[in-house]
Amino acid sequence: MKLKSLLLTLFALVSATVALTALYARPTTAQDAVPPQTMRQLIESLVESESAFTIEFALPLVSGERTWAFPDARSRRTVGQVGDDFVCFSEPWNDGRRSRCTPFSNLVSLVYSETP
Repeated sequence: MKLKSLLLTLFALVSATVALTALYARPTTAQDAVPPQTMRQLIESLVESESAFTIEFALPLVSGERTWAFPDARSRRTVGQVGDDFVCFSEPWNDGRRSRCTPFSNLVSLVYSETP
């Protein structure tokens, strides 16, 4: 009789644990993703998600061009390498491509739309 009571109590505890876990467990969704914590992570996430964004430079990388919008179908510029404190942009050049790199300290702003 004592063993039967012990087994019933154990079964009740396990059942309660499973029920509470199912009740309070939330499925992971995109909203649960950790937002970017650094400029590098922000730029990489925008490029990866193919989001539209605009960068304004303190000193233009190309004379007269203080802002660049991405994606850029007209000039076919893309974001190349992104480091911890710099970003490079790639663009067509003769029969290949060339890169222009700038430190994050040259970025005045990075504008993008957040999706809900």
